[in-house]
Amino acid sequence: MTVEGSLQDKSGPSIATEFGVLLPGINDQHGTGAVLNGIVSQRWDWGTVHLNAQIEITRQQHADYFLDSIIEGPHDWPVRPVAEIFYESDVSLFRSGSALVGAIWQVQDNIAVDFGLRGARVNGQTAGEIRAGVTFAFGVTKEPDTLSNLLASILRGFH
Repeated sequence: MTVEGSLQDKSGPSIATEFGVLLPGINDQHGTGAVLNGIVSQRWDWGTVHLNAQIEITRQQHADYFLDSIIEGPHDWPVRPVAEIFYESDVSLFRSGSALVGAIWQVQDNIAVDFGLRGARVNGQTAGEIRAGVTFAFGVTKEPDTLSNLLASILRGFH
């Protein structure tokens, strides 16, 4: 988390960045790449808005970017509506724009089930999807965990 905000019960927007290296995958995923993502989220009584922007160098060494906006209903509802608008372009291969409507069922504080219907246009062709998922959340303490302590002690041995 870059800036704690309303998603952490503080004032203002929550701002996060994610980055990673894309390593070669299994079968046809050759090459390496990199990805950088920025997320800005704000929660109000009536709902939550997430704005995402991502740039990527794909495993095939193409530039790719996407923009995404998600609107969720009130966070304290056990089942809240959700809508998403998404645009992606792999600069040399495809363009995709889509819209999704669905629902998120907050089973417990740390378990959510989601379902959605997505309509899209990919390179001028119509596509549709039914999506479903389960999210498990878990806390991370500010104190070093056992694995971190073990790794630190091993690294100290190499000095």
